[in-house]
Amino acid sequence: MDAPLPFPVSPVSNGEWCPLPVTRPQRLAARLIAEESARRARRLGLTRAEFLCTAAGTATAFMVLNLVHGLDSSGDAAVLPVKREQCEDPAAGRALLDRRYFVMDVQNHHVDLNLPHPEVFCFLRFRPSDLPCPQSLGQLNFVKEVFVDSETDVGVVSGVPQGVLLPPQTMADTRDLVNRLAGSRRALSQAMIDPRNPPGTPTSVDSLEHQVRDLGAVALKCYTYSGNWWLDDEQVSYPMLTEARRLGLTLINVHKGLPNTLFPGSAEYVRTRDFPKVVRDWPDLRFCAYHSGYFLDGSEHSEFISILEGMDRASRRRVYAEIGSSFAITFLAGPDRAAHFIGRLLKVLGSRNILWGTDAIWWGSPQWLIDAFKALQIPPAMQEEFGYPPLTAKAKRRILGLNAAHLYGVKPREPRCTVPPDAIDRLREAKGGVRAARSLRVYGPRTRREFLALWRREGRAGG
Repeated sequence: MDAPLPFPVSPVSNGEWCPLPVTRPQRLAARLIAEESARRARRLGLTRAEFLCTAAGTATAFMVLNLVHGLDSSGDAAVLPVKREQCEDPAAGRALLDRRYFVMDVQNHHVDLNLPHPEVFCFLRFRPSDLPCPQSLGQLNFVKEVFVDSETDVGVVSGVPQGVLLPPQTMADTRDLVNRLAGSRRALSQAMIDPRNPPGTPTSVDSLEHQVRDLGAVALKCYTYSGNWWLDDEQVSYPMLTEARRLGLTLINVHKGLPNTLFPGSAEYVRTRDFPKVVRDWPDLRFCAYHSGYFLDGSEHSEFISILEGMDRASRRRVYAEIGSSFAITFLAGPDRAAHFIGRLLKVLGSRNILWGTDAIWWGSPQWLIDAFKALQIPPAMQEEFGYPPLTAKAKRRILGLNAAHLYGVKPREPRCTVPPDAIDRLREAKGGVRAARSLRVYGPRTRREFLALWRREGRAGG
């Protein structure tokens, strides 16, 4: 699957979890997308890479996914409606994808290249044909992929376990760089806390005041698998929540689902069984399950859904589901799987409590995910059989941005400037780098072999 594609056809890991084996339909999709794109590109006098950067290239890939998974491509029964002319003509393709929404992405990451040995964390060393690590995973390429090459209006720089790859200060610096380049508020940052860390460390509970008062963090992010603890643990978690409330933070984001393959016990501690008690005990806080409690073992987010169904309505109103990586994984398993994934969340939470997130930069530019969500439908037959609400334009507006804007105090209609690509180029050149160019890259391992090669190279296999 080395031919250029408008998006990966199999899941991309952020290095925490091992990807599932690439399936035969995914391999078939990769081959057909390459063949169909090459044929259409020749007809238009474009290279395949040029064609794939057009709306028709994305529509062609969507059409292939429908074909491979045996789905209708048009009409009321379509999950991912695509017309043939939208695949042939870039202008017609834009008609499919150009509906404008306010987009606020609450899960963005990159790597701090000022670390003493940033190459230790480079997810590209096992793929030497790609760009060198600093140009791919660093701050500038992150800004380009998210804020230049996608329709993301506002992005939240999101914490990572223990703040190692992306320390709180770097998160704030990246936020400030984006806003300075844009001349407007297009980025926010979170606080990153590990409540088991000893006092005086960068992500300990006593660092939260500095992260909020000095670094401007507007929400809290934590990982219960980092140290193996629960949100409803009154000895470990509640002092952190007390400090967050004292500092005015009302949104608590926590990684749930997608257990870290290399952390013993993480598959247990990323479950959402701690939500009912902590939500009930803290009525003035809101809690968001990043990744929507999604597991790769075939259960998907069924446990999270069951736990939500068992909560009273008032408590459930203060629970949010973020869909970063989970939506991408289900979409690539088949657009109908993505429709079920979103449909279940809509049924139990409603359209106001689902947040847009992409886990960029690992998946590359998030534009393909924005396009996929804009095009996705829950057909009437699926609504009738499973009791799902429709995925209306109003619901999409809420999920893509309005819900997060409400939580983070962002005004969707506030004037915003577009980050100019030439500003990115000038900064890159000043640091001795190369000029930015539109990419079709992804940045995380896509197979078990790549994942294990990554950790063997770093001497961390089985760690």
